[in-house]
Amino acid sequence: MKHRWPKSIHSQVEAIFHSVRSFRETKLDTPLGIRGFGSWKVYKYEAHRFAKFMSIRGHANLLDTQMVLVDMSDYLEERLDNHVKKNHSRQTLETTLSALGKFQYSVNNYIEQHVSEITRLDVELLREEFYAKGRKLLRKSSKLFSNRAYPDPVRLIENIVNGTHQLQASLQYEGGLRAEGAGAPSNRCVKNPLTKDCLLGIAADPATGSSKGVVASQEKGGKVTEHYVSVETYLRVEEYIGMNGLLESEYSQYLKSITIAARATGQYARGRGSHGLKFNFAQERYLECVQCGLTHEQALQNTSLETSHFRLRETLTYTRG
Repeated sequence: MKHRWPKSIHSQVEAIFHSVRSFRETKLDTPLGIRGFGSWKVYKYEAHRFAKFMSIRGHANLLDTQMVLVDMSDYLEERLDNHVKKNHSRQTLETTLSALGKFQYSVNNYIEQHVSEITRLDVELLREEFYAKGRKLLRKSSKLFSNRAYPDPVRLIENIVNGTHQLQASLQYEGGLRAEGAGAPSNRCVKNPLTKDCLLGIAADPATGSSKGVVASQEKGGKVTEHYVSVETYLRVEEYIGMNGLLESEYSQYLKSITIAARATGQYARGRGSHGLKFNFAQERYLECVQCGLTHEQALQNTSLETSHFRLRETLTYTRG
């Protein structure tokens, strides 16, 4: 079939993003696809805004990758200046940079499928440059924590009195699940319990080769991710679901149990909450992967997959502690 490239630059954005839409697919199957509807909207919005910037300059071809790179550099300078003037947090710029990373992948994916002779787009050095500028010139968000991990997560979990909540906390710490993935969504309109369909049996850990229980969870954006937990925890979850039909709880009560245990063990800090256990998982899992012979990039990618992230930089936020 003959390649037909749209004349409108905004139609070109739609064309390149259409090929990377991966709703309802697992991250293992499509590690770089866009699998969440919220992310889909944000990434396309940023891409269209950049396309408008190019159009104003009289440029109308996203496959002219050299021109795209030049325009993107000027575009980011303009965005950064605007963020500085308006006293935005660095997260605002980082959202744009993440979206442009997905934009790069979308362009290159389209090129590989239709016009392989065209030079690939490479904006990684540019993105790194502006990440650094953002950290220097923009303030931290009040919600940005340098390290939310608990000093002693095992002791914390041991001090959770409620058995359901203790099991959910174990899943978060051992497998990297979000609270919603463990059956405790903060949004009351969401019902996302763990059921027997989420239990995939005992298998070899992809990093260590040891036997682990595999739990599949669906989290924000509809992402389905496989998590590896100890066989002991897996069997406890299996027994619990066998007796109760599902694993779920009210998030507010779950958070309360964690807070009480954190205070009792001297580990309470505002902002840690249930998500601190995911920080613990990411940091320990990354080091475990490295100790098993994976390179930095491989360990980071594996940790990213198991924490249901697309952006490696987002995973770095968890592992840098």
